[in-house]
This record gives sequence, C-alpha cells and structure tokens, in this order.
Amino acid sequence: MEVEKKFLEIVMDIFRANPETLTDDTKFIDDLHAKSIDTIALIAATENTFGIRVPSQDARKNQTIGQAIEYIKKKLSEKA
Repeated sequence: MEVEKKFLEIVMDIFRANPETLTDDTKFIDDLHAKSIDTIALIAATENTFGIRVPSQDARKNQTIGQAIEYIKKKLSEKA
C-alpha cells in the first residue's frame, strides 16, 4: 500500500491531477497528457523516492499507473 500511496503522490504532483480521478487504468499519455518532460520528471522522482533505477525502455512499457506500481514493486523485491 505504501508504494501505491507514494507513487500516486508523485503522479499528482507532476501532473497536477485530482486524486479522485486516478485509477490503476489511468494512462499517462492518453489520460494525463504526459509530455516527454513529464515522463523524465516522473522517472527521476520515482528513482529518487524508491531508490531504484528505471531504464527508459522499461519506462515506455509502463503505460498505466497500475503497470508502473507493479513495476516498482517488482524492482523493490529484486533489490531486497
């Protein structure tokens, strides 16, 4: 649960999104209208917050909030 909460805070901060509108199915590009600078900020904030590395090819695969959260959890479990 902590991963979800922290990641949603990052998303809300970068995209100025209303938390009630965010779901696991929310798409970064289609729903949040992410530009490349937003994606860079999201990756940097995710790496800093969770202490993981997110290669750009992995970032491209995570198109929804739910996919990104699962990716972060996987990276954290590999790191543990």
